Amino acid sequence: MSLIGIDLNATRARAVSGPRPRSATTIPLEDDSLDLPLAVSLEGRQPAVGRAGASLCRRLPHLACLDFLPFLGAARAWAAGRHRLDASAALGLVFHALNAPLRARGGGTSGMASGVALSLPPYLDASQVALVGRLAEQAHWHLFGTVPSPLAAALSIFAIPESGTTFSGIALVADVDGHALTWSMVEVAEGQARLLYVQPSPHLGRNAWLLRLLDGVAHRCVRLSRRDPRESAEAEQSLHDQLARYLELGAERPLLELSLQAGTWYQHLMFPPDELTAFGLPLVRQAILELQAFRAATASCGEVSAVLLTPAAARLPGLVPALESHLQSVVVGRAEDDEASCLSLDDFGEELLAPQDGAISLRVLSPDALARSAHSLAVRIHRGELPAGHHEAVLLPTVQPAEPRQLDAGPPRLNFRGRDHLLAGPSFVLGRDPVCDLVFEGELYPTVSARHCEIQFDRRAYTLCDRSRHGTLLNDRVVRQKVALHSGDWIRLGPAGPVLRFLGQNATRSSGPR
Repeated sequence: MSLIGIDLNATRARAVSGPRPRSATTIPLEDDSLDLPLAVSLEGRQPAVGRAGASLCRRLPHLACLDFLPFLGAARAWAAGRHRLDASAALGLVFHALNAPLRARGGGTSGMASGVALSLPPYLDASQVALVGRLAEQAHWHLFGTVPSPLAAALSIFAIPESGTTFSGIALVADVDGHALTWSMVEVAEGQARLLYVQPSPHLGRNAWLLRLLDGVAHRCVRLSRRDPRESAEAEQSLHDQLARYLELGAERPLLELSLQAGTWYQHLMFPPDELTAFGLPLVRQAILELQAFRAATASCGEVSAVLLTPAAARLPGLVPALESHLQSVVVGRAEDDEASCLSLDDFGEELLAPQDGAISLRVLSPDALARSAHSLAVRIHRGELPAGHHEAVLLPTVQPAEPRQLDAGPPRLNFRGRDHLLAGPSFVLGRDPVCDLVFEGELYPTVSARHCEIQFDRRAYTLCDRSRHGTLLNDRVVRQKVALHSGDWIRLGPAGPVLRFLGQNATRSSGPR
């Protein structure tokens, strides 16, 4: 039995497959790529789904069907030659294109998985969600259920824990695709996660950021060489593709290197992250203003305890630092209000003087977190824990916390995706370099360094050392110097990287490497 979870938005699809949440693996959807662009090319005799359509967005935009998901059920159509598609027909083509990779990883009698669940953008209305379900059935999928992506984001913290902590109360979720930058509000209370409000901003969609970056790079090129890459369709498309890849994978190096070529000229450009951030600064300011307006309109729901960002949102240049600054100002404002209210009271008891932790947690989800959350939903529906259908409120999974003696049991080891990796020898290195003791895929985890971090056995204690540029976190705290590990500790490689758990005999009880 194999189940599939798919994260679907206006830009791309991403999928995981497996019989259980812990053992689910990401499925390559187009050649070796883990993502399938939601684009259809109308250039050839037959419509072609995927990169063939995405590669026409600047070169031959009239032959590309892009960002069609929000227009499901509408009269909008894309036509070229004898081809004419509406959004439903385009999504049907995407679903049929997904059949080959999904069947290759399925486990049903026909080669398809036993069941599929989808994470969908929250800006789709009920009739559009129902239409997605009908198109999935026409593609011969056994669709178990669907869930809005903000709810999937919140559930991923509980169903597939990405750190040692969860949250309760109100969470804001930020996501972006080709249609919009979307702020959503999710409430976690009384054992249930529920989607409350959604605010999409189409003028801040991924395409607006790409256009800002493209114009900024083009202006730099004009200043340096008096040549504008936007005057050549091929050069503009190449530049667009390079910038799109930058937004997909994030900055792997301190400098972004771009190569531009058109006709008889060639230009090589390098940009530091700060300059790219400056290009998108007007969009960042607008995003923060709209967040403030969203919070003002939903203030009656209570204080925010967590902010969750999908990787696509976190990679928008300058957005994460701006959010961190904004959240810090919110916390400071809360503290000043609390201090003023305390000074106005006559009773200064211990409870009033006790320090309050008003910090708002900012978390960047892993690239396949939404697909894994959808997969977990499929598993729970298959087990009969949840009904089939569309869910805008979901009971949290019941996970029994491990007893301390269970965490201490066994030899020292790292647990990653349900598999144990024994810490043999005095040093255990994690990273993308093939010589590391635990190797991570570069395409799935682009921000993991070649030799990201190291676990050393030193005087009867296991210690963690950061060796990376993006940083290492221990229980959501940045590792700045060598720190001791204890059973149950959570290790994250970078702010959006993989998460592992240290298990086995803790530092004070360990008798040495085994």
